[in-house]
Amino acid sequence: MGSPQSAKILLLKRLAFRWALGQGFRVAAIDLPLPQLKIRLDVAACKPEPPRRVRGKTVFKPGATVVFECKTSRAEFLKETRCEDSIQIRIEELQAQRLVYEESLRRNFPTLREGETLFPEYDVFKYRDLGLEPYNLLMDELDELTRRVRANGKFAKLMRWRAASLHYLVVEPGVAGVGELPPGWGLLERGEASLELLVRAEWKESTDLNRWNFMNRIALAATSGLDRRLDGGW
Repeated sequence: MGSPQSAKILLLKRLAFRWALGQGFRVAAIDLPLPQLKIRLDVAACKPEPPRRVRGKTVFKPGATVVFECKTSRAEFLKETRCEDSIQIRIEELQAQRLVYEESLRRNFPTLREGETLFPEYDVFKYRDLGLEPYNLLMDELDELTRRVRANGKFAKLMRWRAASLHYLVVEPGVAGVGELPPGWGLLERGEASLELLVRAEWKESTDLNRWNFMNRIALAATSGLDRRLDGGW
């Protein structure tokens, strides 16, 4: 038997799945891997558009796509939102300090200039070669935080990916406030036996190719999930 936490997340996924179907997203999948982003979507769904006749030709257009990220605890939600925001703020602080350092170093240590280009403003300076400890420590921290932002931040990754038309956070009551949502995300909260829409997601434009690829991935995952159920899995 699974833990109470795993039972809660499974319930949210099922409710999100049913909510998507109820909104006309007729093809849906649970636990959809996205290898290119190194993440797994809790629920994803699409709404294929019927073909249309335009000037005597049949035209196929990709429909809307939606993703759902489910959170059962406030700590888990804050880990992927506020933590990311605080890291970004720190990165901006370090970048400002870096610019001040480097402006001073260019003035006081012109020998750091590589001189590999015709125009001095485009030359490379090897600031680290000076061995200035405060600057090197600053750059070490900046490199580490940048790596963490690129490696983590599921909400931000999905927005940058630009394949989904809509993004929804699905939560237990009290997990997330309306004012705490990542930019562009909608909010669905679990009620007695269904989800309550608290905030509508913002529509995000994406290329037809991105949406076709995403819809294809959803369809393949949905088929695979049905196959597992027929074999006696979940």
